[in-house]
Amino acid sequence: MRVPLAWLNVRSNLGRMLLNALGIGFAVVLMFTQIGFLFGLFDSAVEVLRLIDADLVILSPARYTIPSEQRFDYGAIDRAKGIPGVSQAIPLYIDRSLAIARVQGHVSRSIRVIGVPIDAKPFVDPKMNLRCEGLIDARMALVDRRSKETYGFEKKDLEKLRSQSTELSGQSVFLRDWVTIGTDFVYDGTLIISEAGVERFFPTRNGNRAPLAAVDLGLIRLAPGAKLREVQDGLQARLGSGIEVLTHRELVDREIGFWARSTPIGIIFSIGTIMGMLIGVIICYQILFTDIQDHLPEYATLKAMGYGPGYFLRFVMAQAFYLCMSGFIPGCIVSWFLYQWLSDWTGLVMRLQADRIAIVGCLTLVMSLVSGLLAVRKLWRTDPAALFK
Repeated sequence: MRVPLAWLNVRSNLGRMLLNALGIGFAVVLMFTQIGFLFGLFDSAVEVLRLIDADLVILSPARYTIPSEQRFDYGAIDRAKGIPGVSQAIPLYIDRSLAIARVQGHVSRSIRVIGVPIDAKPFVDPKMNLRCEGLIDARMALVDRRSKETYGFEKKDLEKLRSQSTELSGQSVFLRDWVTIGTDFVYDGTLIISEAGVERFFPTRNGNRAPLAAVDLGLIRLAPGAKLREVQDGLQARLGSGIEVLTHRELVDREIGFWARSTPIGIIFSIGTIMGMLIGVIICYQILFTDIQDHLPEYATLKAMGYGPGYFLRFVMAQAFYLCMSGFIPGCIVSWFLYQWLSDWTGLVMRLQADRIAIVGCLTLVMSLVSGLLAVRKLWRTDPAALFK
């Protein structure tokens, strides 16, 4: 029966094992935090897109990212309805540059406002669609519950929310209910209004033309049995080069790609993640080096008995793995609670999903591998004869 010497060595002193786990867990939490902000940026940037119910989306080719306000003419919506395979074409309006919200007692702040046809069911969530159907008055709006606290929106008591004195672009607005969307690095909050609300609050959004004639996104739903690519090609041919037709998945991927490649934010958080791993390597190496230093006579005895470099490599690597896992598991648990707190505090969408756990898990394994390789050199250079003099 083989003795699990590496594991026994790790847990021989429970107090030291706890301190070691805390040190490595700190590096794990640091990596989770950086990964969380990185993917939180991506998830938050496309959360609205993931909430909409559409097979295809039409938009202006000049709209390089959703927050930009390049629009297309409403006529494209009418033309899209005549394409074989299209069951619905729904206009969506998004305003920010003209949208200023002010709750009495708080400062005015720019806000994202989404205008929807109230009877079109534009969202995946039936509850959101039901609340949109309640926007029967142009003065009504739904408020994102995860909007920043600085706006002053009531987030717990519905009656207090409805009694708040609130203005949108200088006009009184009635906050009817909540929805859940989230903030991102462009928008600190969101309101949803009806098409009539778009005309009321933003009469100049399209210059001298009708406000609703300028559409931000067109949501296309396919008829049963229609083939996605065939309808996409037919729409593109019919609408011409002045309109871009993307699948829902392509639009989400393009938006994530913009933030990942065209801004320094992705690079910053990626570097932060690598720095967290390097900190973990240093901590794990110091733990292993100290342990080797403390047990040099025992290692020298094993070396004198004929155990070769391969045995010590496996031993130290196993010990490094156990150390890193002892920090990874509690670090993962702490990170889950941290994600919840950061999500509530910042309004960003932060989810501890399996792919993110796998990324940090792989980085933790790399951390154990590198630290183990650095530490085992001490054993390889040890001369048993010198230790027994």
